[in-house]
Amino acid sequence: MTATPAEYPLPWGRGRALFGVIGYALRAIKALPAPLRERALDALGSGVSANLPPFVDVLRLVETAGGAPDGKRWQTRLLADRPDLRAVRIRDVSDDTHGRVRARLYLPVEGSRSPTAALVWVHGGAFIIGSLDAREAHWPAIELAASGIPVLSVDYRMCIKGVHYPEPQDDVLSAWRWAYGHAGTLGVEPSQLHLGGGSAGGCIVAGAALRLRDAGQSMPASLYLAYPVLEGILPPPSATMALELGAAKLPPDEWMGAMFATWAGSARCDLPYVAPGLADPSGLPPTYVLTCGRDALRRSSEPYVTRMEEAGVRVWQDIFPQSEHAPLDRPGTPDGEQAITRLRTWLISGIGGMAQ
Repeated sequence: MTATPAEYPLPWGRGRALFGVIGYALRAIKALPAPLRERALDALGSGVSANLPPFVDVLRLVETAGGAPDGKRWQTRLLADRPDLRAVRIRDVSDDTHGRVRARLYLPVEGSRSPTAALVWVHGGAFIIGSLDAREAHWPAIELAASGIPVLSVDYRMCIKGVHYPEPQDDVLSAWRWAYGHAGTLGVEPSQLHLGGGSAGGCIVAGAALRLRDAGQSMPASLYLAYPVLEGILPPPSATMALELGAAKLPPDEWMGAMFATWAGSARCDLPYVAPGLADPSGLPPTYVLTCGRDALRRSSEPYVTRMEEAGVRVWQDIFPQSEHAPLDRPGTPDGEQAITRLRTWLISGIGGMAQ
């Protein structure tokens, strides 16, 4: 069964007024002087909690605030704990020559050996939150660069205030083409560039790869899909999976559907580039799928791995059985560190390295 946005109406009139008020408060925080703003944002924490309000309320809050900012104090604490990360060379990239490119480049320590792989990385955030300062954007990038793998972390437009597919995906494709054309800046050959994304970023990346394939353009060396959103209506879980998910705190399917409809906009929710989990994956490059055992999105990612294998795509899947959604958004946690280690292995050694 597939869906169109009409099947997931966004009940603007029923959104609780409280979330609009919170949005205005967040907007006021953004206007504070930098030291006060950073302390306030740090106190708010990061990401979306397990106890999610209805998606329409989250969207109303973010739109009222004019976007959800990310604080940087957590980065300061990270560097205090990990002084080795200070040597990573970081600079912002802005280029509108052939499409909108807003990104941050992470290069290994000066004098490091020549890299054999580089990653174009796309953070998640339910299509409506996240920035280059978000944990899921910054932490994997700086960790990989510190280990010798350059990363271009992409800042794409959020699906708020009239932005929908294909604009965020267009931004990712522009960044990919920028990286391909500037591979020397990353210290690699174009054929050594990989493309990856987490959660909503995984959806955008998977659809972008299909667009590159269908246009006959240069493909990434591999794809990395971390706990990806792949379709708007999740398939029912198997009996075993249902038992494993039973104790987890999961958003309802209606939440996921409303989020996906916001991403799709006026496009159908079953279009291949919108819902890559429903597309024919034939011809895609080798793909690594990271699945979290306590995450509703495994209901889509695990069948997708099977479909890729049946289509002849070389694919590797890791399942972290005790992990909740988005370990790459949790710096320093055991599953976050494991996710970084496995991604590094994939980029350097591919399937052969993962199997060891």
